[in-house]
Amino acid sequence: MSKLYRFFNIPAIITLFITACSAQVVQTSPEQHETPKVALYNLMLGRSLNDKDVVDFITSNNCDSLNQFQLCKDTGVAFWMDSEQIVKTVYLYSENAEGFRRYQGALPYKLSFYDPMWKVEEKLKDPNADEKSQPNQKAGLPDEAGSPDHIHYWAVYKRLGLTVIYNSPGADEDAYIYAILINH
Repeated sequence: MSKLYRFFNIPAIITLFITACSAQVVQTSPEQHETPKVALYNLMLGRSLNDKDVVDFITSNNCDSLNQFQLCKDTGVAFWMDSEQIVKTVYLYSENAEGFRRYQGALPYKLSFYDPMWKVEEKLKDPNADEKSQPNQKAGLPDEAGSPDHIHYWAVYKRLGLTVIYNSPGADEDAYIYAILINH
């Protein structure tokens, strides 16, 4: 019995030793806090073109001015300003859209440029919406939709301040996101 007890104790001692050593490693490593990332569009929307953060972004990203737009092609972003120079819409482009690189930041509502239309609608569903009075919200469907340029299908979610532009001229559940517009 004594030999059997010693045999089973060796694995227990090794396990205890490994646990104790790894616990020390965890205790001695510096505590890391993950800082939440603030989305670019949240920083820019509603701000003046003269705001320091907006000016810094435009300057550091070599953005080009075109009428009421700031085109930041290297970052995949464009800003539309109203007549008072307030950023009202942020355009986030997928790769090779109008010469823009792919926007690399977080997209709203956990969307991804790899999401086909059916996945976008699934992500934009509102399970708390009333099926009778708010059927589009319940199903994740847009409030308005169309193809104003006859090249891209635009799904407008007024309730979310969001427009998803797809790489298809019509409603195609397998179409992918071409660009996302976020409105203030």
